[in-house]
Amino acid sequence: MKKFAVVFEVTAEIELDEKVISVVDDEWRSMLYPLHSEKDIAEHIAYNFVRNRASLSRLDGWADQPDSNANLISEEWELEEVRADAEKHRAANANR
Repeated sequence: MKKFAVVFEVTAEIELDEKVISVVDDEWRSMLYPLHSEKDIAEHIAYNFVRNRASLSRLDGWADQPDSNANLISEEWELEEVRADAEKHRAANANR
C-alpha cells in the first residue's frame, strides 16, 4: 500500500471562565503543567478539546470544575499539504 502524510492546521476558538484561569497558580504548576499565561492555559485546553476530544472535567487540574466553564466555540481544519512519502515526513518530524 502507498502511504501518505497529510498535514492539517487547526484553528480553535474557546471561551474560558475566570475560574479556569485563576486556579492555575504556583502550587498548581508545581504539581501539573508549566502554564504561565492565559495564552498557555487556553492553548493547553484547546489542544485537549480538539486533539483528545476531552471535556474540561477530564483534564488534570480542572476535574473539579463543571464542563460549562470552558467551551469550544469553533474549530476549523485546513489541509496544508499531502506528501506521497509518509516515512520521510515522519523521520523529518522526529528530529524536531
